[in-house]
Amino acid sequence: MSKDSKLGKKIKELRKSKGLTQEKLAELANIDNKHLSKIENGIHLPTYKTLKKLSQILNFNLQDIETTEVEQNLFMNNQIYAKAIKILNSAKTDKELLNYYETLKLVSKLMHSI
Repeated sequence: MSKDSKLGKKIKELRKSKGLTQEKLAELANIDNKHLSKIENGIHLPTYKTLKKLSQILNFNLQDIETTEVEQNLFMNNQIYAKAIKILNSAKTDKELLNYYETLKLVSKLMHSI
């Protein structure tokens, strides 16, 4: 992931605008604060599950992330991740989203075991 991560910068900006520390946001998102720091600094890319939690807590639209961070920086280099995000974003209900997410997790495990 790029050190000039628009996603990381957006998360950091929104976190600060809401008066949250990294520790508090990490606690609310149920992730390690060191991991959040790496996301904000463009070192790590959050999983979809983490990104979804952060978007709910910070009140931003995942579609906005897809059209900025993903298309400009990240998805050019990782087409599988790009397709997974598009599939997840296409879900029309929470149940459909959960089914897509569980299927993609299974496929990911299978791909890593090959």
